[in-house]
Amino acid sequence: MAKCLLLLLLVVLSSLLGLPQALECFQCNRVNASGVCETGGSTCQTQGSQQCFLRRIFENGTLSYGHQGCSQLCIPMKLFNPSVIVEYKCCHDSPLCNKF
Repeated sequence: MAKCLLLLLLVVLSSLLGLPQALECFQCNRVNASGVCETGGSTCQTQGSQQCFLRRIFENGTLSYGHQGCSQLCIPMKLFNPSVIVEYKCCHDSPLCNKF
């Protein structure tokens, strides 16, 4: 009886503490400028401290292609080159938050 109560207490506490839950993210190695996955898109589940990410590449000011998925290391940033901009976005607030 005491073991059952202890187990129940652990379950309740873990839900109250907001322990990380797996998050579903869009996954595609190449998304075209129209937002269509060209490489057979799917979804992935984050594990541990992973986040969903979205990388978009702009060439001469026009969206060219992108990449989306789950990543252990995701730092939101924009990298600039005279003709290319690479934009990284990270999210972990809702399922499928990395929509292209």
